[in-house]
Amino acid sequence: MTLLADTHVHLLAGLDDGPATEDVALAMCRMLVAEGAAHATALAHQNPGYPDNTPARMIATAAALSATLAAKKIPLTVYPTAEVMLSPTVVDDWKTGKLLSVGNHGQWLLVEMPHGEFVDALPVAEELRPFGLQLIIAHAERYPDLLHDRDRAAKWIAAGCLIQVTARAIADPWDDEMGRGIEGWARGGFIHLLGSDGHGIDRRQPLLAAGYRRLAKLAGRSTAKRIGSTWGSAVLRGEPVTVPPPHPPTRKWFGRMFGG
Repeated sequence: MTLLADTHVHLLAGLDDGPATEDVALAMCRMLVAEGAAHATALAHQNPGYPDNTPARMIATAAALSATLAAKKIPLTVYPTAEVMLSPTVVDDWKTGKLLSVGNHGQWLLVEMPHGEFVDALPVAEELRPFGLQLIIAHAERYPDLLHDRDRAAKWIAAGCLIQVTARAIADPWDDEMGRGIEGWARGGFIHLLGSDGHGIDRRQPLLAAGYRRLAKLAGRSTAKRIGSTWGSAVLRGEPVTVPPPHPPTRKWFGRMFGG
């Protein structure tokens, strides 16, 4: 059995729009184990809407959750993480210790776009590289300017960014356009990490298994295992991850034959 790694799930009770209580967070953890997960982020947002989410507070909350999981014998390892909103101050905020990296290892920063906007992550990636810090683009399928622009996505990957896709979107895309984009990414090697983007048990549940199965059909079982397990767990543990460059889509046999 392949043990999955959820690289995007909100488990820090009361810190953002995720679980309101520890009981809900624990129910989410049990659900993740049932989905096949062994590793997961314990994350919350870091953006102007949650000014009290300091690294120290988030690390302490994650440590308390980890202790409760151990006491209740729930076999899930959690890693303190922030979902950081891209802004003009991200680099300075990192320099001054205001941001929490994935697992607090100082290797990966999970970032999302400002609400309703799309910004170029390349300048941030380049500025953070001298600090040994690379970007993970959270729920990247949400951004049509990235999903449907393979040249741009390839440049971000070449700059050291990892592309994270939500399992639910792989299993049941919002629309046909998203579905085609995700399928192209899966077959082209643009997806590196899987996340549930779970927020609770009544809404936005932490579901991974259906997305993982669909990914295996699109990209093959060995590739799905790298994305859903190997690379994800390595990122959470702070181990090095090297991903191959994406490859162009393969044309249909009649296109190759007739130049279509």
